[in-house]
Amino acid sequence: MCHDTTKLLLGIADENLKITDGETGEDGVIRLTGHLDYTPKACPKCGIINDQKIINYGWRNTTIRFSKVLSNTVILALKRRYFHCKECHGNFLAQTVAVPKHCTISNTSRKECLEKLGEPVSLKHIANEVSASDSFVGRQLMRAERDFQTNWHYLPEIILMDEVKSTKSATGAMSFEFMNGETHELIDLLPYRTINKLEKYFYRFDQAARENVKIIVTDMNYTYPKLVQTVFPNALVVMDKFHIINALNRAFN
Repeated sequence: MCHDTTKLLLGIADENLKITDGETGEDGVIRLTGHLDYTPKACPKCGIINDQKIINYGWRNTTIRFSKVLSNTVILALKRRYFHCKECHGNFLAQTVAVPKHCTISNTSRKECLEKLGEPVSLKHIANEVSASDSFVGRQLMRAERDFQTNWHYLPEIILMDEVKSTKSATGAMSFEFMNGETHELIDLLPYRTINKLEKYFYRFDQAARENVKIIVTDMNYTYPKLVQTVFPNALVVMDKFHIINALNRAFN
């Protein structure tokens, strides 16, 4: 086994992390073993410079999970150096850029998870690809959402509005989503769809942005035409042809 090649494939850039062995089990899981050891420059607890103040204090066994390689789950059993500070009498574990502190899922898996969130696939599919749980993927999505800044000064001329099945964290059974009707890009996803909350949300957009909206494409939900009357003064409501055909089909049946 070429350990440097293995680190390259897994995206491990830490020179202190060494992969010593590995094998593929009968269950198809690739199990690697390695160790992490270095001389710390200072104590992370008290900040004292390591002038023979920090000593080795044994090892601790940890686990790091990586995204699938050739459809096989990859697990690294990593033995980390444990340190003791003579100054503050504190103990700490060797850290690596391959995984966040106190976590078992690698940073490369987290990056791949964020990239796949841009694809039209389910959270369970992404979780299977990165060898994590769907709740982990959901948490990554929520963290990424915090970095999303809504542009309150612009709305497209055509907006598509609809409801989607909500998660357990939403306030109702269904959530509200709206998209750019020309580019089909998602603008925002809200955990509610009541008229009062939607009005309050859209009033955060500038008057000029709301007046720029010319067409609202939606289903036959009575909420959205009422919303258009109060929020979008220049907009025309257009019923989506799919819902019209659905209504006709149900009527004939």
